[in-house]
Amino acid sequence: MNAPVVAIALHDGYFSAATGAGRSNQALITAAAHTLAPGVRLVLLPVDLHPTSPEYAPTAHRAVLDLLADVPHQVTALDNGTAGQQRFGDLTAFEHLDRHAAEVINPLMRRHPRGLLIAIDQPFAGLGRLLAAPPGWRLLYLPRSSADHHADPTRAAWEQHGLDGWMALGAAFGAISTHMRTLLTGKGIPPERIIDVPGGLTAIDRVPLTAAPPLPDQAEGGFLLSMGRAQPYKGFEDLLDALGHLAETGVRLPHLLLAAVTDGPTTAYQHHLRQRMNALGLSATLWTRFDPGLPGLLHHPALRAVVVPSRSEPLGRIPLEAFAAGAGPVVATTAGGLAETVIDNATGYSAAPGDPRSLALAIGRALAAPPDQVARLREAGEQLVAGRDYTSCITGVLAALSPWAIGAAAAKP
Repeated sequence: MNAPVVAIALHDGYFSAATGAGRSNQALITAAAHTLAPGVRLVLLPVDLHPTSPEYAPTAHRAVLDLLADVPHQVTALDNGTAGQQRFGDLTAFEHLDRHAAEVINPLMRRHPRGLLIAIDQPFAGLGRLLAAPPGWRLLYLPRSSADHHADPTRAAWEQHGLDGWMALGAAFGAISTHMRTLLTGKGIPPERIIDVPGGLTAIDRVPLTAAPPLPDQAEGGFLLSMGRAQPYKGFEDLLDALGHLAETGVRLPHLLLAAVTDGPTTAYQHHLRQRMNALGLSATLWTRFDPGLPGLLHHPALRAVVVPSRSEPLGRIPLEAFAAGAGPVVATTAGGLAETVIDNATGYSAAPGDPRSLALAIGRALAAPPDQVARLREAGEQLVAGRDYTSCITGVLAALSPWAIGAAAAKP
């Protein structure tokens, strides 16, 4: 009889790791790989990225290969119809991907009578409708975001249809935050079918300062840091407007390092951000290209505050990374999962999402905070993230769904 299998389908985190989802997926792969019992085979099903793609990241790919060097595994790349150029794509790419994934996974399930499939994030929302899982298989759909966060009604309708398909197949659903648990129940998923898979960190998430890009001269005396994908829902315009408001009221602002990044050429949205910076007369540097060393800046002694201005956020990894680095204070909106980590006057300073004046107030409080208050916030943040060990989290998920999959050492309390 063929060995049992843990299969993980993912769009980022194997050939690249340029998003919070990608870094979380790398952590999940690492945690699962070093938790599996002897004789359990790991099967990775990443969306294919060709080395010619601007999204392909050889350093990230090599890091995963190194992590898996001593772990029995196999990899089958999945085609999403973009000729290996995009890991995410549009709804057409999602549908193409799910058809190919089903062509790969259904025979895998027939060959291996026992297994666990973890399908991660929106591109695989429609996969459940195409699977014929035998009784020996458990299924987990783990969304890291939703079409709701992107205000895309067409994708939202498709996503709902896909969730219904996973439901009919008997799948469990993973919630990376209380916010995502609430979103799933609002879409008709019974609470008892939802497993908490709270976002957390592993050792691979600790990016040292030595890996960080060099600071511009203007930032050497102190800087604010904000980083994330160059998308409007990240709220970067709100951050710029908040800083403009503070400047008008006479607050002396540190230099802003804004890493609103993509994997490819500069976008219209990034041009808009640069124009807004200039119009407001801010002392600011805009980085547009993703650099895996960016989180290393969280260790820099000139860092005055970390700002996460999102209008919508399923989880928000940056506060966790900041807490782990001892950075701070952290300023964030209360959008989605951010409200669960950046708690006002406990682990940081919070603001209403989409409200530049509220954000300005929170940033002003952070910049004016006395050292003992900043130290208290940092300590609380470090304690919070210490309870978010992702290896322990994934071990618990595997134990709940497929206890046969975890080794004896991992099973010990």
